[in-house]
Amino acid sequence: MDSVIKQAIDLRQAGLFEQSRTLLTSLLNDESYRAIAHLHIAWSHDNEGSEQQAIVHYLEALQGTLTIDQRFDALFGLASTYRSLGCYTEALAYFEYTLSEYPDALEVQPFYAMCLYNVGRHKQATALLLELLVASSDCKAIKRYQRAILLYAQDLDKIW
Repeated sequence: MDSVIKQAIDLRQAGLFEQSRTLLTSLLNDESYRAIAHLHIAWSHDNEGSEQQAIVHYLEALQGTLTIDQRFDALFGLASTYRSLGCYTEALAYFEYTLSEYPDALEVQPFYAMCLYNVGRHKQATALLLELLVASSDCKAIKRYQRAILLYAQDLDKIW
């Protein structure tokens, strides 16, 4: 069965989305592979640009047994897909849920910040991005000003 997953991944990466999904559909009746098959079907839809069809597969994947990394991928994928479709309330909930389960997942934060922007929480989005910049940058100029950046990020409207 692992070889079927590998072949489906190869097909998806080659842009053969329908063939990939057809192969994965054969695994949906196998309890031990159902969740991972749904996850890969969701990715296939996302990669193809049919995000609306991906949602049900992310949700199905999350109902099954996934590894910690696969669960992260399903939560993050679902949140990102909801955001790309303009379903900001749902996206925000899944981004926050993802971050609560995976607080060290820095890759989620820019997408979460975009979602915060989409729901009108501009200050929080900007503060999050400033904090992320300081935390992840090796740039000496940023490091030199990190104390000031973090201070301003706490209250972007504060006048000194």
